[in-house]
Amino acid sequence: MQKIKNNNLVVAIYYHPEVFPPTLNAIGELSMIFDNIEVIYRPNATGDWSYPANVTTIASGEYISGNEQMKAKGLSKVSFFKKYTSDLLKSCRRNKPVCILLYDPLALLSYYLIRPLLRFEHKTWYHNHDVFEEKLIRKYSLTWYAKKVEFSFLKKLDIFTLPTDERLTYFNMNEFKGKYFCIPNYPSLQFYKQFYKEKKLNGEMRIIYQGRIGKDHGIEEIIPLLKKSVFDFKLKLILKGYCDDSYRKEIEKLAAFNEVQNSIEFYGYTSYRNVPLIASNCHVGIGIFAKRNVMNDTLGTASNKVYEYAACGLPVLYLGSSGLKKYLDEFSWAFPVELSTSSIRREIENIAADYGNYSNAAYSSFCEKLHFEYSFETVKDYVRLICNLN
Repeated sequence: MQKIKNNNLVVAIYYHPEVFPPTLNAIGELSMIFDNIEVIYRPNATGDWSYPANVTTIASGEYISGNEQMKAKGLSKVSFFKKYTSDLLKSCRRNKPVCILLYDPLALLSYYLIRPLLRFEHKTWYHNHDVFEEKLIRKYSLTWYAKKVEFSFLKKLDIFTLPTDERLTYFNMNEFKGKYFCIPNYPSLQFYKQFYKEKKLNGEMRIIYQGRIGKDHGIEEIIPLLKKSVFDFKLKLILKGYCDDSYRKEIEKLAAFNEVQNSIEFYGYTSYRNVPLIASNCHVGIGIFAKRNVMNDTLGTASNKVYEYAACGLPVLYLGSSGLKKYLDEFSWAFPVELSTSSIRREIENIAADYGNYSNAAYSSFCEKLHFEYSFETVKDYVRLICNLN
């Protein structure tokens, strides 16, 4: 094996990096300790993120939306993957990195295939941002093979990280010999602090849900509330993110029935830099996840939006019966609700009764420890150690 004299890092992610904002945060932090970083990604979204000067991003293939990629025929998916694996191999040979950071099972599968061809010493780091449910994976698909590799290859990793400890049970930790860290999906202090402004209720209370818009987030329960003010504050519902046409029609029909069409504002998918711009002009965040699945049952510190709300000074509504309660119960600005109109109304009234203090408390929690830099510092120190970075 060839010994490396540079301090380069290669990052592999089989999505667009901006689809997973913690990836952007990690790249920013790691740019401070590596000489150069090259990011190989699948261009299934668009973005306009400003990366540090020593970071290069390389799109593998032509742009195709995430939905189009999911619906593509099997041979097309294999073609995407082959090109991605080839591009990753070229990047590794070109950069000869001291560390390779893999961000999902498909990136890990690509690395597994090219590893025998890498004739230089390096450390391998795998971060899993989403757990794939095996019952939903088609047998012999690329994802199926990726899950098989993920289970068997863990023992060869130097570093393994997850956004929440609750997902450890889904991985083969018995054979893992490297170092494990939990890296919560908290927003970046450096990025979010520039959008913060002190919040006051002036005539209206803007309630936001950001993310993929669909059922089981309390949206249907909130719409009837828009008919009545809370302490003379008119309620508005802000929906920020992708929403398919069929569900949007359901929302519009329910809004028309309740005669609150003018109290709902839709914002589509935007680049990540615009997410805090919209949220900072709202007052309350919706962090309700009622659907039962592996992802929602292990949200813990993996829910981006809950902590992004706090970073904008927004108190949060969340489902009291969910796993989030374990993590949010200590915070005065986090309000557990049942999935009912009456319960949500009651907690909105509680928030409005002392809004300024709850808003300030949310932002203080973010600044104190609920930000990415705070949780990542230990990881960064360890990477610096094992990669012999000066």
